[in-house]
Amino acid sequence: MSQRDLPWRRAADPYAVWVSEMMLQQTQVATVIPYYERWMARFPDVRALARAEEAEVLHAWQGLGYYRRARSLLSGARAVMERHAGVVPRGIDELLALPGVGPYTAGAIASIAYGLPEPVVDGNVIRVLSRLFCLTGDPTKAGPRRELWALAKALIPEEAPGDFNQALMELGATTCTPQTPRCTECPVRGHCLARRAGRELTLPALPPRAKVTHVTQAAALITRGEQVLVGRLAADAPRWSGMWQFPTVELTDAASARPRRGAVAEAGREGTAARGRSAARGRSAAREPRGDEGAPRALAAWVEAALGLEIEGLTAFTSLTHHVTRYRIRLEAYTCRAPRGAPRSAPPYAELRFVPKAALEALAMPKAQRALATRLIAARGAEGTLDDEPSGRTRAAPNGKPSGPKRTEGAERAPGSAQRKLSGRKRTQGAP
Repeated sequence: MSQRDLPWRRAADPYAVWVSEMMLQQTQVATVIPYYERWMARFPDVRALARAEEAEVLHAWQGLGYYRRARSLLSGARAVMERHAGVVPRGIDELLALPGVGPYTAGAIASIAYGLPEPVVDGNVIRVLSRLFCLTGDPTKAGPRRELWALAKALIPEEAPGDFNQALMELGATTCTPQTPRCTECPVRGHCLARRAGRELTLPALPPRAKVTHVTQAAALITRGEQVLVGRLAADAPRWSGMWQFPTVELTDAASARPRRGAVAEAGREGTAARGRSAARGRSAAREPRGDEGAPRALAAWVEAALGLEIEGLTAFTSLTHHVTRYRIRLEAYTCRAPRGAPRSAPPYAELRFVPKAALEALAMPKAQRALATRLIAARGAEGTLDDEPSGRTRAAPNGKPSGPKRTEGAERAPGSAQRKLSGRKRTQGAP
């Protein structure tokens, strides 16, 4: 078995190892490679990364998902500059003291970059060791996990520990795979206790996967001339904090197409005073839409109550499906116009602003929202009409039903979710 030629293996640079290991957490190798190459071209060393603004870092990471990793890298780089004069430390304790660096990442940097005999235990290593030694405990539990780390520590050689760790991970990623292990090609098949016992397909003994939860969202692509409204998510937003998106609300289910219970009412109460409306009108705008009103009416009601904007020309634009951990999210997007009025910031947004459509390219956006932005930028002249749309597209009145949206598929790996409610070599520590 020969190792794959991966860009981060071409030099024992601790910073490069650090970046690659952070990117490889929960993400496939094939996905990571182009992101890693672009990242290293943009932030070639610790100093360059430490000088960057968070928005720039998030923009470089967008589409890779799990954005906390990007923030941890930025915080870690700044800590290395402050505490270690820009040199990634060698010692495990110093590495573990860096933001976002856990035992796995610390062990990878110490062994691969510095040649220290420190173990690594990721999802691939868990699978290989569980089968090789026929370990029947649930590796997501504390006891079996401690046993795995102790076993990995006992196996690590003094000579070339980094090569040993990478070989274990490579074996798990390419041969000792989760569903269809290629046992006849495995170089240690003669020592595999699980194979002898006929248990190679049942180990490691992982708990059942969580059931998929289906969620529906509606996004408003609100234009004013050649500008479009976007919001920057607040620092305390449940997902994607600091990133930009089109105003988006979660619907309770596709059948009733109502906003999440309380979302419109809460926004309406906040908006009444800010807009100077009468209490009676505020209560009217804040009411929960009826189930027969559908997603367009629910979205329009939320935009008025939460953002303080009256919209017109509501039109189905596109629809896409993406995945966030165990959630399958259907995102329905609608274009509309807001000829007048200033948008009011409301949770989960720290600010809302109209920006030129061309400026969307420079904003850090979650993957699904980036897909919407790409389609919007590609749209021609008439608002809400795509270059590849047939002519004669039905446009709905604000109180009518829109024509059926086109559908695209996407795959969001990032911590992202339906707003307010939702909390992939995938290198994981708990799901080999």
